[in-house]
Amino acid sequence: MARAVRIHAHGDPAAVLRIEDVSLPDPGPGQIRVRMRLAPINPADLNVIEGTYGRLPSLPATVGNEGVGEVVAGAWPAGTLVRPRDGLGTWCQELFADTARCTRLPDGLPDEQAAQLGVNPATAWAVLHEFGPLTAGDWVLCNAPASGVGRSLAAVCAARGLRLACLVRRDGEAPEGAMAVPEGREAAKALKALGAKLALNQVGGDSAVTLAKALAPQGALVTIGALARQPLSLPNGAVIFNELRCCGFWVSRWYERVQPAVVEGMMVELGGLVRSGKLHLPVAATYPLLETQRAVAHAQRPGRGGKILLACAG
Repeated sequence: MARAVRIHAHGDPAAVLRIEDVSLPDPGPGQIRVRMRLAPINPADLNVIEGTYGRLPSLPATVGNEGVGEVVAGAWPAGTLVRPRDGLGTWCQELFADTARCTRLPDGLPDEQAAQLGVNPATAWAVLHEFGPLTAGDWVLCNAPASGVGRSLAAVCAARGLRLACLVRRDGEAPEGAMAVPEGREAAKALKALGAKLALNQVGGDSAVTLAKALAPQGALVTIGALARQPLSLPNGAVIFNELRCCGFWVSRWYERVQPAVVEGMMVELGGLVRSGKLHLPVAATYPLLETQRAVAHAQRPGRGGKILLACAG
């Protein structure tokens, strides 16, 4: 038996989260048993609990779509570090999975960094991979640069010699080495002079409009979030006369269609950035699994300054 955080219905996390013991079978061919170490609380997890995410599990279900664990039995060597894919439920002590639904993680990474590689850094890396090609010296635009995706995008761009320009609301929001352009009437004009062909939109609303106006002809505006909770409304001139491509991107679906070798290469590059100190994802607090309710309440508070993690053994 293994302890897990479960839901039997969707709703307010304070009302629907349960700590339960679940039984796990012995792994068969191509399967592994994973002892989870750490699991982040992501906005997507809260959306799943509430029933508003783009993909919902069959109930009852164990919550959690990211984390780091180690293989304890099965097809892969014991001690192998892995990230279970979406839908397996990572807020637990142990889980059972097919190897095809797990990603091996690089060795030598701090657990709190390894636990966070599979969503935010992976999204930044995958957008650059899917919407290139880009060469050293090219500009990339983004909003919400202080987010986990923004920090990761800055690290990958710097390592590849790409230049990053960030649309910011306040001083100090852009990562070190990136250009900061304050939001406002002149922002699109300042950004457009860079000739960027890729912009990563996490905000929507007026911020997305600014990025759209700033892109070079045949540029791509890639939307991965809607922090402003406003509709994505694009200027007709930019869409038509600049032949703007407006695309959504969901890393969960990307994992399903991309070749395993691409994911492994991504993890190697991201792991190298973590080991070198060029990529660091802050952690605001870590709670034992038995205190998941407190952890979720903390994760829902604004201004945390880092991710909330669950220590799965506790």
